[in-house]
This record gives sequence, C-alpha cells and structure tokens, in this order.
Amino acid sequence: MRASQARATLSSMNSAAAPPPRPPTSRDPASGPPLARPPRTRELTTAQLGRLGEDLAARQLQRQGWQIIQRNLRLTQGELDIVALEATTLVFIEVKTRRSFVTGLPQAAVTPAKLRRLRRLAGEFLMDHQVPHRDVRLDVIAIHAQVDDTFALEHLRAVG
Repeated sequence: MRASQARATLSSMNSAAAPPPRPPTSRDPASGPPLARPPRTRELTTAQLGRLGEDLAARQLQRQGWQIIQRNLRLTQGELDIVALEATTLVFIEVKTRRSFVTGLPQAAVTPAKLRRLRRLAGEFLMDHQVPHRDVRLDVIAIHAQVDDTFALEHLRAVG
C-alpha cells in the first residue's frame, strides 16, 4: 500500500462517526470487567466523607444559580470550605457532614468560636481578593449521610 493510500485509509477511519462514550456502569461489557461498586458512605474515611459533602454542597449551590468563587481555600488562620456569590452577596460557607447524630447535629459543630474564626477568615479573604459584591454573609450547609447512601442537606443562611 502506498503512503497516499495509507493516509486516505487513516483519514476515512478518523472521519467515521464514533459512537458517543458511555458512562461506565458496574456491568458495561464495552469497558471490560465489571467495575467495583462505589464505596458506601459507611466505608469512607472522615476526610473522604467531608470532601463528598463539600462536593454535594457546591453542586447544589451551582444548581441554584450561585457562582462558586473558591473551594477549600487555605489562608493563614485556617480554611474556607466554599466562597460563592449569590447574586451580589458574597457568601462564606462552612460545610459539615455527619454519618450519625451521635455527636450531635452537623450544624451544632459550628460553635461561637468557629464562627469567630470564620469571620476572621472572611476578613482575610476580603483583604486579599477583589470580588465585586454588595453584602457579605456566613452560611452553614449541614449534610447528613443516611444509612441508605442518600444525603439530607440543610442550608442555614446568615448564621453569623
């Protein structure tokens, strides 16, 4: 086969419409052996559960039309979970995720001392970042990972 024929063959192969990629499932024969099932919330470490809770909270806020500015922002005095804009209000959001209520409700973990630290972190963020806004607010999103691997989310606005 000559080089021009080889190029034509490659070109026709590349131009053929490939089927759209399918998301992997636990029994997708095109992707090889069955995938391992996703871990249940009971099997996640505390850090993994917290990260999952933050991901869920951010997705929920985006679905509601919020603009996520920063996530997991490390500052000198600590970390801000989510910084977002709701219209013209800059909102600093603390996300608390729990598997059970043995240690109390997730939102109860945001103590007055934690609120003071969040206010300091918000002030530090405002000094270092120029985000156009009219108002500033502190919110808490409390997430309960339930036994059946569903999540209950409660958004508490203007907590501090």
